[in-house]
Amino acid sequence: MAIRKINFYLGALSAAPDHQRLFGYMDKLIEMQQIFMKMVRPQLAQHCTLGGFFEGNLTIYAHNGAIAAKLRQTLPSLLLKFQTRGYEVTAIRIAVQANYHAIGGNDLPGNLSKKKLKIGQAGRESLNGLAAELPPSPLRSAVESLLKRQIK
Repeated sequence: MAIRKINFYLGALSAAPDHQRLFGYMDKLIEMQQIFMKMVRPQLAQHCTLGGFFEGNLTIYAHNGAIAAKLRQTLPSLLLKFQTRGYEVTAIRIAVQANYHAIGGNDLPGNLSKKKLKIGQAGRESLNGLAAELPPSPLRSAVESLLKRQIK
């Protein structure tokens, strides 16, 4: 039921003259993402996302440096492939943006979500000193809460 409401809302919003340009841009970017997924090997494509397309400049975000390096090797052919499909891509920029959704998942060795990290004695003393110097505030409450969890 909620998906229908969201789709109805987005449909109504996309019909509004003030938002047509934004939704048109997003539709084009989604279309380019789908084409990109077909142009690049699946091992690379699953670790990349198109970030933006403005005045012929396309930004591709890679989840790590190794993926970015592999993509940089294919830049000339990627540029040509986009151009042959009718997109006016004049430059492609590769940027690294970590895949934060993978943290704590099965993608990382050691599975960080199950591992309880400990703060050393010197760190706890520094945090105690910081908490004592801070005025009553959300930051002070957060530091004190962190220290209490470390004691348990």
